[in-house]
Amino acid sequence: MKVPQEENTTLDGQKKVMYVKSEHGDFNKKQYGSKVEEYATKIAVQEYDILEKEALQAIQSGEASPIQYFMYKNRMDLPTLSSCVGIMSFRVKRHLKMKYFKKLNRRILQRYADVFDIEIAQLTDFSHE
Repeated sequence: MKVPQEENTTLDGQKKVMYVKSEHGDFNKKQYGSKVEEYATKIAVQEYDILEKEALQAIQSGEASPIQYFMYKNRMDLPTLSSCVGIMSFRVKRHLKMKYFKKLNRRILQRYADVFDIEIAQLTDFSHE
């Protein structure tokens, strides 16, 4: 198997390692880099940046909750966030709306704060600098 050896600027100079099976059946480490992977990573990061900005606008208009902003800021989607907080995705989806967010108790808010590595106050008193 041929392993791509291209430079990948999204890794900030670090190298990725891939395990490759040799002709003798042994597994060996090979450094790995791919322009295709770099492009896909950049596109994904740009998409999350757009979603983050859209979430800020939705928060300002009173539609979305700060949970939505922090979800995108932490490069998560709904299934990932749901898994991390241990809450069914249909409930997390409701929590992304301000009218349901306002009713959340401290215990649930703490679960989100823990996942985002922030204080509850950053959710309840949200302001984007």
